[in-house]
Amino acid sequence: MCHGRGTRRSGRCGHQAVLPSRVKSEDVSAALADGVLTITVPRAQAATERGGERPP
Repeated sequence: MCHGRGTRRSGRCGHQAVLPSRVKSEDVSAALADGVLTITVPRAQAATERGGERPP
């Protein structure tokens, strides 16, 4: 993350995050509205299913 005081006239700022391995990479989306970046990363089906019986 970039930190600084005042207004930046030029330059780049970046941030990286490690994502879970079970995501639907083809359905990842991002939107920028009013200076807020919203990133949607849907989980793969296997990661969201919670069915079946519990092991003893």
